[in-house]
This record gives sequence, C-alpha cells and structure tokens, in this order.
Amino acid sequence: MHSLKAKALYDHVDFLRRLVNGRLAKGPKEEESFSVYARRSLSLNDEKDWNFICTGMDLIDDTSLSLDHFLRFGMEGISRYNEVGEKYLRMYGALNSTYIQQEAVFTICKLCQHPEHSAFRTRLEKLNIRDIRHKLGAHSIDYSDKQKEEVLSFVPVRTDMVGLSLNYINNNDNSTSFADLLLGINEHLDLMSDIIYATLEKIKTTLYKSNPDKIEEIDKGLKELEIKRVDGFVVDHEDGQSVTVSFVMTKI
Repeated sequence: MHSLKAKALYDHVDFLRRLVNGRLAKGPKEEESFSVYARRSLSLNDEKDWNFICTGMDLIDDTSLSLDHFLRFGMEGISRYNEVGEKYLRMYGALNSTYIQQEAVFTICKLCQHPEHSAFRTRLEKLNIRDIRHKLGAHSIDYSDKQKEEVLSFVPVRTDMVGLSLNYINNNDNSTSFADLLLGINEHLDLMSDIIYATLEKIKTTLYKSNPDKIEEIDKGLKELEIKRVDGFVVDHEDGQSVTVSFVMTKI
C-alpha cells in the first residue's frame, strides 16, 4: 500500500481478525449455534454482535484500500484524461469512505465494550474530515450548523479540485473555505488506528487475562503495531527474526 497510515490501520484490523478467529478456532459445542458460541467465547452482549464485528472488519479493510488509492493518485486518479467527473466521484468516494470507516471502527470498539468508547466517539465527531464530509459529501444542501442554529449549503469549487485539496463555498454568505484532504484523512487514519489498538488491548485483558503465554504473544504483535502507528514498518525474515524500521524527524 502507498500510505503507511492506511497500511497501519489495515494491519491493525488484520491483527484483530486473527485474534478473534483464533479464539473461535475450537468451534461451538454440540447443538450450539455459532452465534451463541461467538457471544460466549468473545464475551459479547448479544448473539448478533459477532455479525456486526465481522461486517465492521470487512468495511475497514475495504475503505482502507479506497483511501490508500485516493491518497496515492488524488482526485485526478490514474486516468491520463483530466476528467472532472472522475474528480467528483473520487472526492465523494474518499469522503464517504472516511465516514463508513469511522462508524465501523466505533461499532467494533463499542461492541467489544471498551470503557472509553464514549470518549472515542467525541474525538471522532470532532474530526475535520468528518465535518468536510458532512458539508460536501452528504448534507451539501441541508447542513445543520448547530452553533448558528441554521441550515447551510455548500458546493466545491470545480476549478480548485486539484490533487488532495480543494476550496468550497458556503452559498449562504458566499464565503470560501480551504479543505486539505491529505491532512484530514491522515488525522482520521491516526485516530482509527488508536481506537482499534485500544480495542485490542481491551480484548487481550478480557479474554486472555488467565493465559500469560497468549498475552506475551499478543504484546509482541501490539509492539509491532505501535511502530506502524508512527509510520514505521516491520520486516520479517524466513528464520523468524524481524527488523523494525522507524523514522525520526530532526531539525537541520
């Protein structure tokens, strides 16, 4: 993947998937449905929760791929033609990918009963890219400004849609605002990884607190994810050894 942040989130969800699948590897008891087995094995509140967790993991994977492609090729895409229509499709697609991803990540966090899920929700609601999505990708004609207590309308400036940024107009007062989609999406991806990481920590302590060997194994995986969360990466060798690479910013 092109974006280290998108790859980091993708790897967080892959780790989550392997963790819960490993927990369910034995299979249900005789005459026990899989949904009941999943609820019991994962300490979920409802039999349906497992279905939503599966859907959430799939959606996060899918949207990570779409956001990675957008961050790599911008609104123009890989076409050699400067198609305005494609710019709109890619902008709307990227903005709504962030929204789908946010809701999927939060749902997993909540269903896994993380005690800080309400605080995570507050941080999620404050993301700049979420507000841009509401203004340009969902409620362009009926955006509700809670502070001003009025309904506003917004439209992107077609000629300013270049790369990973654009300007958009508030048609109520004709004011123009700048949207840095690169900055907004990267901020979003960082928070998504933070929430999944915290959820993994919660699963570890809930399901494996009496299994120190498994906790040690999970901690090793979490340590690698920490490196990826700061735009580093881990290289695995055939002999089982691994090398971690991270970048340090210094002033010249």
